[in-house]
Order: sequence, then structure tokens, then C-alpha cells
Amino acid sequence: MTKTVCGLLLAGTLLFGGTHNSSLEDQESYNAFFELAKSGDVDSQTMLGEMFLDGIGVKIDHEKAFYWLAKAANNGDAQAQYLLGTMYENGLKVAPDIQRAVKWYEKAAAQGDAMAQYNLAIIYKEGKGGIEKDMKKAFALIRKVQASRANLEHHACK
Repeated sequence: MTKTVCGLLLAGTLLFGGTHNSSLEDQESYNAFFELAKSGDVDSQTMLGEMFLDGIGVKIDHEKAFYWLAKAANNGDAQAQYLLGTMYENGLKVAPDIQRAVKWYEKAAAQGDAMAQYNLAIIYKEGKGGIEKDMKKAFALIRKVQASRANLEHHACK
């Protein structure tokens, strides 16, 4: 638990630190996430994968992103499952594979990940990549996204 809290604090510093330009800070953040990720901390595995996917404090490296996101996704992390789905959908490190993208999006969507729900809705709406067009599934997923949004807005206004 303490490792996760430390990882989240580091993530906040790394992502929202404002005038963050120090390569030393980047290296320290990376080292901290790397050690936690190696020890099995799923949140840190996801964060490390996202760092490599988006080039946050490190060079973009889709192979390393895929490695860390796959570890976290296989351990049940919804954010990692969503991001792995986007890698499959967009052919990042792997050949585009909508079937595999759907598999990962469905796992994340089942845990309430609104972005996974949205991406799945689009795939079903368009019948993308050999997935059968299914407007009922698409609308049901969009309703879930809207409910999540309404819930967020409700909590933000309190």
C-alpha cells in the first residue's frame, strides 16, 4: 500500500509539477517507478508503461510501454487494459488487431473505464476491423459513458 501511495505521489509530481524541466527529476521519477514496477506494484507498472507510451520523462518506446502495460493489464489494472487496447487498435509495437483491442477494452470497460467503453462503442457502431456492427451494444456503452460523466460532474459540484 505504501509503495502505491509513493508511486501516486511521484506521478503527481511528474505529471503536474508545473515548471518541470529537470532531467534529474525525470531520472529520479523513472528510477522510483521502475523499482516499484519490478517489485510487482501494478500501479507503477501502469505508470511506467504510460510514461514510455507518451514520452513522459523518457523517450517514447512502444516496446517498453507494451511490456509494462501487459504486465499490469494481466494483473487486472483497468487503465493498463485500456492502454493495451489502444496499442492493439492503433498498431503501436504490434500489428493492428481490433479483435485483441476489443478483448482488452472489454476487460477495462467491465471495470468502469469510460475511455474503454467509448472506444468499444465506436468499434461496435462502425463494425470496425471485422467486429460485427452492433448498434445496441454501441448505445449501451455510450449510456455508461454518459452515466460516468454525470456521476463525475455530480461529485465535482459538491
